[in-house]
Amino acid sequence: MSNKVTKSELAIIKENKEGVKEYSNGEVTVFWQSELCIHSANCLIGLPSVFNSKKRPWINVHASESKEIMKIVDTCPSRALTYLKSTKFIISKPRKTVKKKSKFARVQILQNGPVLITGNFIIRNQKKKKIKISNEVAAICRCGGSRKKPFCDGSHQTIGFQD
Repeated sequence: MSNKVTKSELAIIKENKEGVKEYSNGEVTVFWQSELCIHSANCLIGLPSVFNSKKRPWINVHASESKEIMKIVDTCPSRALTYLKSTKFIISKPRKTVKKKSKFARVQILQNGPVLITGNFIIRNQKKKKIKISNEVAAICRCGGSRKKPFCDGSHQTIGFQD
């Protein structure tokens, strides 16, 4: 799974500046959207020199190579972390085929955590009204402790939710 920012996501990020933090080293820009974070800790475990929640700012994109940073950002299941490569440093051929949107939704239940839904899906509230989703991944709360229901806010970790 790639967490490279899509054109539509980039437009949303530029529109919603207060909800997005941006960290750049000139080669890659990492975007962090705290409201999407489900606290899987893949970033903290995978590259602690770059992602350190005890420091401010908590992301130091100068602490590792851009390729390694992108590799770890790609492991973020909720896409709270995404990245954009600088066009100055890209030396590759353009993609010949356009990536098509998935026809199906994929549902994955994370152990002791939320349900991740990816692909083509619509989420509706109890009144059957569509809930706006800003990207192709949604983390749905299973513990009942989220303050952003139906979405996960990481409360499962603080309340000790277990499968």
